[in-house]
Amino acid sequence: MAATDTPEQERKPKKRGVAPLVVILVVCLLVAVGGGGYMLTQYLRAQEELARQEETPTPEEVEPEEELPANPIDFGSVKVDTPEAYAWIYIPDTGVNYPIMRSATDDNFYLRRNEHGEDSVFGSIFTQSMNALDFSDPVTLIYGHNTANHTMFGDVRQMENPDYFASHETMYIYTPGHILTYRIIAAYMYDDRHIMNSFDFTDVETRLAYFDSVLHPTSMSVNVREGSTLDENSKIVQLSTCPDVNTTSNSRFIVTGVLIDDQPTQ
Repeated sequence: MAATDTPEQERKPKKRGVAPLVVILVVCLLVAVGGGGYMLTQYLRAQEELARQEETPTPEEVEPEEELPANPIDFGSVKVDTPEAYAWIYIPDTGVNYPIMRSATDDNFYLRRNEHGEDSVFGSIFTQSMNALDFSDPVTLIYGHNTANHTMFGDVRQMENPDYFASHETMYIYTPGHILTYRIIAAYMYDDRHIMNSFDFTDVETRLAYFDSVLHPTSMSVNVREGSTLDENSKIVQLSTCPDVNTTSNSRFIVTGVLIDDQPTQ
């Protein structure tokens, strides 16, 4: 019997190698790790930058300086005609609107001379060498004549009237570079002693005792503004004038103002 041919044995498929797959997986892993590392690096750098910004001081915002107001008095022009004028006093709604003089050689020079140095029975408004020119003393005395025509300190004498006193609460003293505002707090009769030579205002106890006498005068004619106070740091000006016109007297009429504002000017 003839032998029959046997079918060819089926060829078994060859097994593909795993090496390429492993390589691909490794590459993917490396890419993933590399990408993650890059992202981590960027994150850390961002955190460092934020920390640096927080440590860097923020520049303070500088507000533009407000322009200083003009001084109502042109002292350059004033000194051309009156070289010894160093300040100006003004009380609204009165005739008090004058330069304040001070002689370099004689404390009483302007008692009988006008601001030009000419003889005058009306004199000038003036201070003496005991006081500083910038009104920084605890007490500054300003002198002026009481006049019938309401010039000089003629209207200051009217402060004895309670209604007049009540309606005149503010006075101003202008100096180069400053507007000094004073609240008028008292008006009363006083003896004729020289105040600046009679008290040592550098002594706090002496100063406070004098301030107490300003707020509680002992004379019969007294006006004190309600609620007024003075302490050891207060700065007052006192306007001193004769109580009567054309007569000699052993007393003075004193009007006191306390500094409430110092406005710098151009």
